[in-house]
Amino acid sequence: MSTLLLDRVAVSTGDPILLHAFARRGRPLSVSDLLRAMAGTGARVSDVMELVATALDAGEIAPRGHRSDEHGALVGPLLYDLTDDGWAVVEADRLAV
Repeated sequence: MSTLLLDRVAVSTGDPILLHAFARRGRPLSVSDLLRAMAGTGARVSDVMELVATALDAGEIAPRGHRSDEHGALVGPLLYDLTDDGWAVVEADRLAV
């Protein structure tokens, strides 16, 4: 029976691990991209979704729309990207190390 679980990791609202996934890639990411990025961290799917919701509520990430095809039609999943506040959290975390 598949539980769609990654190994368990504690989810903390003060943990910028999700924000670092955006910073490392330097582009907007979909939820699927985030799940792949977080796969090695031991986070469960529900943990990643909680981090996304928390980051959205905190204004650290924001929806950036969908990609467009050659005709301008929207394609693919909704993308999210770091806001200025999100970049500030990443920079502060990098300086704290």
